[in-house]
Amino acid sequence: MIPLILGMLLGTPTTATPTVSEIAHSIRIDHDAGPVHADYRMRIDVRHDQVGTAGPGGRPSTLRCRWQADLLLDRSARHSAGTVLQRSLRRDAVASGSRPGWCTANRDTIARDVARATTDVQGEIRALAQQDADGLRAELDRLGNDRNG
Repeated sequence: MIPLILGMLLGTPTTATPTVSEIAHSIRIDHDAGPVHADYRMRIDVRHDQVGTAGPGGRPSTLRCRWQADLLLDRSARHSAGTVLQRSLRRDAVASGSRPGWCTANRDTIARDVARATTDVQGEIRALAQQDADGLRAELDRLGNDRNG
């Protein structure tokens, strides 16, 4: 019981924020100004929301930690002329859940929940990259117009 209470008060060690992964997806866009190669790197951003109250002595607690994992893609597109176009894309709530108790005490467990829930996000990545392709073409068009105008 004492270790549980200490863990709730002190919290368990927090895992580091996930770093940008290896290239999760790549596309090539053929444009009037030349081919463009775009690489997308994935990150997962986890948000925690503490809800409920701690119960007074002998009464049950309603504490819960709600979490939500958002997918972030960082795009780096290289134009054949050497220009690099960067952008960040976001898809909210690719996974979510809750755990009883304090968020600080559940960080490691939630990190494992997130890892399990986001093992198959490749479809989400491809969908975001596909949506970005039109935006990338528009950026390339504006870039060409700026150089010509």
